[in-house]
Amino acid sequence: MHLAGLAVSAVIALPLLTTDASAQLVSCESIQKDWLAMPLSAGHEDRVRIYDQAFNDSDCDGMVVEGFGKEIIDARLDVIAPFQDLEGYTGSLETLKQDLADLQEFGSHWRISYLLGEILRKQQQTLPAFRAYQEALGLVDDTELTPAEPAHAMIARLRDRLDELAVVVAQISEEPGDIKIPVTRSGQSISQYSFSTRGYKRKKTLVPIQFVYDQDVMTKAGRTSFEDVQEALEKQGSPDIQVVGHTDPVGSDAYNMQLSMKRAEAVRSALLAAGYSGSIEVLGMGESQPFQFDDPSLYTEDVRNQAHRRVEFVQK
Repeated sequence: MHLAGLAVSAVIALPLLTTDASAQLVSCESIQKDWLAMPLSAGHEDRVRIYDQAFNDSDCDGMVVEGFGKEIIDARLDVIAPFQDLEGYTGSLETLKQDLADLQEFGSHWRISYLLGEILRKQQQTLPAFRAYQEALGLVDDTELTPAEPAHAMIARLRDRLDELAVVVAQISEEPGDIKIPVTRSGQSISQYSFSTRGYKRKKTLVPIQFVYDQDVMTKAGRTSFEDVQEALEKQGSPDIQVVGHTDPVGSDAYNMQLSMKRAEAVRSALLAAGYSGSIEVLGMGESQPFQFDDPSLYTEDVRNQAHRRVEFVQK
């Protein structure tokens, strides 16, 4: 946070130890009046000045300061990022990334995290981008931090980005924990594997359940993903689902169809062994429905092929 006004010398600071510190603080009522009196045309620096005073030198509580921070973020985002995503953006990505990072000093906002994910993805920083998208979804899930539900088209795009990055991270990372679903402040898992996020609902959710090459045995990372989706499904009341297996295009059509079916069966068996109460159908699609990357050029052919080996859950 901004620390303007705190750098006082020892000679000045020592006498203050014997006085009532609260007497030195500006009243929050006075600061709030200054904030409300700002014209609509007020610049970023004017807002930051009052925010700094509220944070450092006033008796304002955390809720008031947080409210100022949210207003600063909203106003500044309209200036530096008046777009939904980076399509058509021609400015400097590094400059935008720094501006967004600077805004995080004033609080959290799902669009900041989402746009940072977009930048990192374009820069092929896969794991940091994945983390940024997960943070964005966690903020969308948090109704206190994000009281206004984002447009469903944006939630859908965020979920699609997480699908893409999850299948890539699952097979380029050496640590199964890298694809572990994080939790929100309330301790709830984010809705990455759920059939709904706020008011946005989807029939299908992709899970990066990775398998040993040419087998129907889950890798360690695949098992981590399975445990996360199992928990997510149970929290949604164990709905009736269809498990759909997919393979890469290597090998014959007939062999890949058989392998995808075996992998779907392996997931169903694991769910039933864990006590899943909903009905589970299985379907093998072989290589017929490869994963659709938004920008395939960001990944090598090997990474793309491995991403095709995936499992999807469809709510019936």
